[in-house]
Amino acid sequence: MLWFSLLFLFGLVVGSFLNVCIYRLPLNKSVVTPPSSCPHCGGFIRWYDNIPLLSYLILGGKCRVCKSPISIRYPLVEAFTGFLFGFFFCEFVLRGGQPVSVYLAYVALSSALIVSSFIDLEFYVIPNEITVWGTALGPIYSLLFPSLHPSADPLRGLTLVCNERLNAVMASLLGILAGGGLVLLTALLGSLALRKEAMGMGDVKLMAMVGGVVGWKLSVMVYFLAPFFALAGSVPLLRSGEGRKLPYGPFLSMATLVALLLQGPFIRFFDSRLFILSEVVKGNF
Repeated sequence: MLWFSLLFLFGLVVGSFLNVCIYRLPLNKSVVTPPSSCPHCGGFIRWYDNIPLLSYLILGGKCRVCKSPISIRYPLVEAFTGFLFGFFFCEFVLRGGQPVSVYLAYVALSSALIVSSFIDLEFYVIPNEITVWGTALGPIYSLLFPSLHPSADPLRGLTLVCNERLNAVMASLLGILAGGGLVLLTALLGSLALRKEAMGMGDVKLMAMVGGVVGWKLSVMVYFLAPFFALAGSVPLLRSGEGRKLPYGPFLSMATLVALLLQGPFIRFFDSRLFILSEVVKGNF
């Protein structure tokens, strides 16, 4: 509980920065300078009015100067980020025995997904500053911390290299190819069938970034989980009769978080089938 509390507080601070990214990246503004200001009156926000979560509650959700309402998104992003930072540590490190390096990769990916999702919801675009850099960092991080992609026993006989770090890099690259490739193929086929853009390239790059961290197996899981979230999200719009289209990025993000939490049973199931396949390939059946 101590670790959860400490990391929850740290996550609140990170969530506050993510809110800055969500607001400024679509406007092509620096996320570092100038200091935060009210989007309505332009007044700079003092440090005591910028304490994550707490300041929103004290101010009653309104700007101290102009009394304009502050979007509920700000405390929601902060609280959700704080929860993920604490919960992921308890789940993956304390209970799952994963290295801290894996935890850091997961919370970094989750942070990128949070920013991407909220920007996509409002502007129907996913910034390249997040996805392109995130995709590039996947293989680099895997080289430095190969525990992110440990060798799977069912495929041990099929690995192309014996070096642990190179195997991890290859696993990350394969994840990028699988994640981005599946969505790209869907986008191309959908565009041919519908004669209009079915999915944006932002979704392709988002899934490539996800694949670089989670690997190709979980990328497949995310790909097949996301439509269920999209279906659930479209029901309220269908009932209301609104013609507003839904961005797909948030559903890919939700599916990724679920895939991370369910990766144990899913990968065990996947590996059991791959073991049989590898034995067939080697002629042992």
